[in-house]
Amino acid sequence: MNATSTQFSTTPIPDFIEDELANYELQIKKFRAGLVGETKMQKFRLQYGTYAQRQEGVQMQRIKIPGGYLTADQLTRLADVADKYASSFIHFTTREDAQLYYLLLENAPALLRELEEVGITTREACGNTVRNITACYRAGVSHNEIFNVYPYTRALFKFLLRNKHNQNMGRKMKFAFEGCADDHSALAFHDLGFHAVTREENGEIRRGFKVHVGGGMGSGPMIAHVYSEFLPVEELFNFTTAVIRIFDRYGERKQRMKARMKFLVQTMGWEKFKAEVDAERQIIGELPPIEDFLEDAAEPELNSQSTPNVLHPLTNDPAYQLWAQDSVIAHRIEGFRGIHVRTKLGDITSDRARDLANVARKFSASQLRVSIEQNLFLPWVRVEDLPELYKELRNISLGDAGSETIADVTACPGADTCRLGIASAKGLGNAISESFFTGTLAPYREVNRDLRIKISGCPNGCAQHAVANIGFHAAAVSHDGHNLPAHLLFLGGQSNHGKPHAAKVFGRFPARNAIHVVETLLKWHDAEKAVDEDFNSFIARVGDARVKEVLEPLKAIPAFDTNPEFYDDYGHENEQFTVRSGVRGECAGTTIAEVVPTFETAHTKLEQAKAYLLHGNYEQVLLEAYEAAAAAARVPLYQKLVDPFTSLEALWEFENLFVLSGKTNGSWKNLLATFEAVKAGSAEEASAQAALELAGEFVNYCERFSA
Repeated sequence: MNATSTQFSTTPIPDFIEDELANYELQIKKFRAGLVGETKMQKFRLQYGTYAQRQEGVQMQRIKIPGGYLTADQLTRLADVADKYASSFIHFTTREDAQLYYLLLENAPALLRELEEVGITTREACGNTVRNITACYRAGVSHNEIFNVYPYTRALFKFLLRNKHNQNMGRKMKFAFEGCADDHSALAFHDLGFHAVTREENGEIRRGFKVHVGGGMGSGPMIAHVYSEFLPVEELFNFTTAVIRIFDRYGERKQRMKARMKFLVQTMGWEKFKAEVDAERQIIGELPPIEDFLEDAAEPELNSQSTPNVLHPLTNDPAYQLWAQDSVIAHRIEGFRGIHVRTKLGDITSDRARDLANVARKFSASQLRVSIEQNLFLPWVRVEDLPELYKELRNISLGDAGSETIADVTACPGADTCRLGIASAKGLGNAISESFFTGTLAPYREVNRDLRIKISGCPNGCAQHAVANIGFHAAAVSHDGHNLPAHLLFLGGQSNHGKPHAAKVFGRFPARNAIHVVETLLKWHDAEKAVDEDFNSFIARVGDARVKEVLEPLKAIPAFDTNPEFYDDYGHENEQFTVRSGVRGECAGTTIAEVVPTFETAHTKLEQAKAYLLHGNYEQVLLEAYEAAAAAARVPLYQKLVDPFTSLEALWEFENLFVLSGKTNGSWKNLLATFEAVKAGSAEEASAQAALELAGEFVNYCERFSA
């Protein structure tokens, strides 16, 4: 560790989390001893965000930052654990997560324990569950905010964390919140997107959300449907729970590429899907009120006496003015500003992260935010502090201009560390970004500052290339007996400004021609656009055929003997480019149990319960009856490719997939509640006998049902 850590207080870890992490350690030891198989270990570690890396023998750790809300102490702790357990740098993602690399599996529980001490969790950061819930990074400070959505983001995050409804779904789900009049969160491309709205009722202003349902990116981007123009905030849990239950019940599980909710909506049809959700909302029953989960967003003491003009030339330094133009944005409170801190492709070293945490303590009330553009944001900076802030950011190499502009390229880790990565998204992203300042793209930077370039290392779209004005996703081509990196080009995407639409693909181009592709497009647009015609409108007007015609020469590949460097990947110039085959990623994780469940397990537990009954151990009878029922439920669930983590989840999933869908013809209503009552029943002979009989009846039913 090269920098001195700042000392700060930590919070005792709750006992149930300590128990979880102790069990994680135990499972890892069993795995190393050969007592737990790879499939079970994968499913278990993904639940804690520990993800297999491209490099063998090490892991990537994904860390959830709900709403992108990060304190200076938390950033410092991220830097410390990056040094202690990983590779001394942090990557921030378009999901407002943090990721650490080159982690040994044995060290994962210790790392998670140190994060829990400062209120950070990794639970459900991967796997078939609700992933990190994102929010507008300007929440609470935006000058055109309807209301602060962060408390509601945090409330839904806490409600769903460890919730039985979303632990064993067919695939992951992604949610986002936006409070500004503008959309900085790409709501229409999420499974659920919540946009803040208000409505006057009986002389009072009520808060609610315009709700988007069924959007997604990836290899088949789809725009969400609008479920409601106004969902009262009080109904947030009820609505979300209903959608999750419907997705879990009817979503695809066999064809993994068709298992996202956008495909379920497409298959069912929007009207039928909406009707199912509406019906489900009526039968959910009582849920905790959202007020139990709401927390007031921390707001610093406010006192500022300064000029409110953000563009006022506070210094004569041209570099400062360029930085201020790109990085300083309006604030809801006069005398304050929000500040973008450009991290370049989402990466920051541990030393710089600690330094930035100290900057946040000094200038931003110890608060930061993570944006979906992979930058950090200081929400509470006084105008009079801007020159000094700039100086300190420059001193730690974080004062570069270009934040949130065309030069601020978004890129996922790609082939650098991801198992699914085909080529280096970061390598190309860095080359394009640098070209806007020192290369052939520099003449087009200012006039096109509002455009976005996004690069993904594979079709899955972690960098959100499908909603970029200019997007790339990595591919590979073969020429002259050699493989070389390439990228599919996407044009005309947009996720905000009230007109979301996915980009169109315009062919595959060698990686070494990608900068020329960007230059050709920007130069063409500059020369032939109509008055005030933006880039997307220009591409739509000239038409697909003309775009392909203009770009066709850039598909050419020289012979390897004449230009071997053309076959190199950006950022990997000294390595031969190769295409990995037979490698499976872990974006979703398996849904299939490692050991096929059988009814023999359930009958064994029934026999144990009978023995306990004969010996008068009535409390144990109740537990064995409960476990027998859960074991029986696992058999038909396995046939649906559902492998619950716990017995409670097994009973819940049986109820959701079979009882509530009508497949049991009205039998076993309220199955989970029934057997939870059994387990909690009085330890008396009559109760134990009734529990044993009920469990036996359910086991027999499951055998007939499975047959």
